[in-house]
Amino acid sequence: MKAYKLASLLFCLSASTTFAQSNSVFLSRDFWGGKPDLQKVKTLVAEGNDPAESNAASFDVTTMAINSGASNEVIFYLLDQEGNPVDKKTHHSRHYLHWAAANGNKEVVDYLIKKGADVNYADSYGTPIVAYAASGGNENTAIYDALFAKGVDPKKTYADGATLLMLAAAADEDLKLTNYFESKGLSVKDKDAHGRTVADYAAKSGNKKIVEAFIKKGAELTDDALFFASQGFRRQANGLDVYQYLVEEKGLNPQAINHEGATILHGLVRGGNMEIIQYFLDKKVDAKKANNDGNTALMLASVGQKSEVVQALLNAGSDVNAQNEKGQSALTFAVANGSADNVKLLLEKGANVDVLDKDGRNLAFHWFDSYREGRPGPGGAPTGNPFNEKLALLKAKNVDVAKPQSDGSSLFHIAVAKENVQLIEQAAKLGADVNAQDNEGMTALHKAALIAKDDTILKALVALGADKNLKTEFDETAFDLAQENEFLTNNQVSTDFLK
Repeated sequence: MKAYKLASLLFCLSASTTFAQSNSVFLSRDFWGGKPDLQKVKTLVAEGNDPAESNAASFDVTTMAINSGASNEVIFYLLDQEGNPVDKKTHHSRHYLHWAAANGNKEVVDYLIKKGADVNYADSYGTPIVAYAASGGNENTAIYDALFAKGVDPKKTYADGATLLMLAAAADEDLKLTNYFESKGLSVKDKDAHGRTVADYAAKSGNKKIVEAFIKKGAELTDDALFFASQGFRRQANGLDVYQYLVEEKGLNPQAINHEGATILHGLVRGGNMEIIQYFLDKKVDAKKANNDGNTALMLASVGQKSEVVQALLNAGSDVNAQNEKGQSALTFAVANGSADNVKLLLEKGANVDVLDKDGRNLAFHWFDSYREGRPGPGGAPTGNPFNEKLALLKAKNVDVAKPQSDGSSLFHIAVAKENVQLIEQAAKLGADVNAQDNEGMTALHKAALIAKDDTILKALVALGADKNLKTEFDETAFDLAQENEFLTNNQVSTDFLK
């Protein structure tokens, strides 16, 4: 049952960004939900559907088949198709062995290992196969046996010194895995590099029965359990009752500071559950406390969409103009990634609009840089457009968004870095200087000449008055730099118009 739940979770995750980006039937959640047989898959391949295609999140066809619980004969068939080698990097650079092990599919694990899969390979987060399987709650001990037989050390520790027993604890309802890992030399009394215990790790799930079982076996419960609880498990957040259990029944300190210098509020604010946040504010947790990176809970809350959380932290005494180690304030965070309502509230509470980060970049940079393809932005509908709403709020505070940055660069430089013609047009409308040169003498046209994939952006800049004759500090024109651009030269894109 647990393996099935994990498969369903992974399948939902892999399918969440599929059909909008591709017309391939293989990247459709509904298709795999229908449990197609091998003949159906072969027929679709013969009709031209690509068995090696990936969606925008790098979930490919084989990954979706594994995570959906497709039959092994379908999975084996897909693995034998061109473009699906065992070391293919999928979502978060994970190999197929990550997915098969996490789903408890011993037959596919054996097949991949036989085909030469690297049992020690780690994904982009640095998580190896066995650690990923344990963290996901895989209970099929035959998976671990297969990995250990290939040289994986059961006593090896992972991120922050965690053991496999710790990583598996949150889902180990009957302690079956705990008993298994104890037989391999691990102990429920082990602690990670920060002194955190197996019982602390178990608190992620919010399952009091599991936590109590580990305490009964001799594991200590520390204040760090609160921080694990704030992480949630399998994309599910814990409710107030879990924190009341840890604080009221188990006597944990609500004002505890973890090894990152954070309070429990740092982990809770992005979830936005005001009932839980208020519970800890009532417990006198310091809302002003900055973590080791200088981030306050207010800064992290400003990234979210719930202005009531921002308001509560301000009411509790958070410094609206505190800056972190990078020189960013809560307003910087809100302008870059938060809601327009958060920007509005922070401005009303006296947030400094002249704040600069450690690289000398102002709010206009962070606002303009926040534009992403697919999100409301330039040219979008004016209603409900946070990009344009934030611009209006900044302008109302007399922020000169067209002002060059400390290094001399302009909005055009940002637009070129994003290779976005709409942003280039927006920069022009805002009055940015198309010929502004940064501290290396580079204009937006120079930058475009170096990175452009075709002539679209280059011609757009020239049409807006970009000076083709300006030179960098190395005496190079845009035409000179375009000759160094392999995308342009290899595709024989003419840049004579830059002469």
